[in-house]
Amino acid sequence: MATQIVQAPAGADHQAMSLADRLAHEAGTHVRVTPNVARAVARFQSAARTVARYEAMDSADMTPDEHNTWYDKLTVMRDARATLAAAGQEHLIEVAR
Repeated sequence: MATQIVQAPAGADHQAMSLADRLAHEAGTHVRVTPNVARAVARFQSAARTVARYEAMDSADMTPDEHNTWYDKLTVMRDARATLAAAGQEHLIEVAR
């Protein structure tokens, strides 16, 4: 089952979640997050799709603009991961095993 990411009310933090939200969070089915975390997840997922497309290409066939876009998207992913790590929410972008 995929995790549903729901933006938490303004000013909310993990410690202020209701018991139901905490239990759903721990079960991995429903996660209330701050707007900053929601944006980081969206940025990471969008950049990851672009990176995957470029990684499927032969780098010798890529234009300089494609190389620059690939590198820029890797930077977006790194920055989003740092934002999520600081919030203790890296699990939101981890690949299911």
